[in-house]
Amino acid sequence: MLLSHFAALMSCLFASKYYLRQKGKYQIIFVKKDFLQPLLRLLVSVVFLIVLSRLIDVKVLREALPLIRLDIVGLATVLYFGTIAIRAWRLQLILNADTFRINFRDALVVTLIGFTLNLFIPATLGDVVRSYYGYKMYGIKEEMLSTSLVDKMFALCSLFLIGTVSGSFMGYAVLALISFLCAGLTMLPLFFPALFPWDLLNGILRRFRISLDRERLVETFRLSTPRKIVVMALSLSVWLWTSMFFYVLCTAFPVEVSLGYVVVIMPMITIVRLFPFTINALGPAEVAVTYFFHLIGIPSTLAVTISLVANISASIVPGMAGFVCILVWGHRGKNNRFS
Repeated sequence: MLLSHFAALMSCLFASKYYLRQKGKYQIIFVKKDFLQPLLRLLVSVVFLIVLSRLIDVKVLREALPLIRLDIVGLATVLYFGTIAIRAWRLQLILNADTFRINFRDALVVTLIGFTLNLFIPATLGDVVRSYYGYKMYGIKEEMLSTSLVDKMFALCSLFLIGTVSGSFMGYAVLALISFLCAGLTMLPLFFPALFPWDLLNGILRRFRISLDRERLVETFRLSTPRKIVVMALSLSVWLWTSMFFYVLCTAFPVEVSLGYVVVIMPMITIVRLFPFTINALGPAEVAVTYFFHLIGIPSTLAVTISLVANISASIVPGMAGFVCILVWGHRGKNNRFS
């Protein structure tokens, strides 16, 4: 049974195209077994790692390893689960906008499953694909997928808003301008749904074989103003909490970096993670961390090491927890909730 679940998950993760549709029963359909895209992401990640390996001084690494505080690394990993809890709360608030549909525990499970899918699906799109598992628990197809889209839109909007401020503060005018434009694009359907071209969005979704009822989709975006403010505040707090996690993690290493500096650079590092042509953003994030740490005199060897450990704590560990949730869900059967 365990092997069958693992095989099913691997098929899901390595399929090149994902889409959800209604055909007798709701299921994930794999268009074709095209391994070109996963292979491309693997090759790009390998290229990044080769470049990064040239930045690592084995002598510096050997001297630094005994100084790493594993207890603080563990504390930072536990701390990161606070961001996961906030994301689950945000998902719950959006889905329960007009009526109670999901409890916090199930929202947390769906969020963790999103981390599992993000290990292999580019640009953190696993946060959308996870809606399949929410449907299997609650049987609400349109609401789960629409909610996942709204949730992702709030996350990106808050990220680009912080990225605009961060880019301006650091003197990166182009990055600040791009972040500002992206913030405006993601903010339009959230706060001005009447002005958004929904037919265009549905047309884009249909290219991925995702068919949604237009009225239900629009209704999901029409949250009350107080709820929108709370959801946006939660989204902003996610990035601040993530900055705190990264700062605590840095204190486990023999480096000196301020919390303020981490808060400023974290949005730009996170934006880089949206690069779609690597596995779990492996490579681009390390390059970004190395660059920003180099500006304050931190050796590239330690910067790469910190970034890789952060990737393990913030992606691999939650992804493993999400995989356990998938196994538990598989044993409980269709439409059975975790609670």
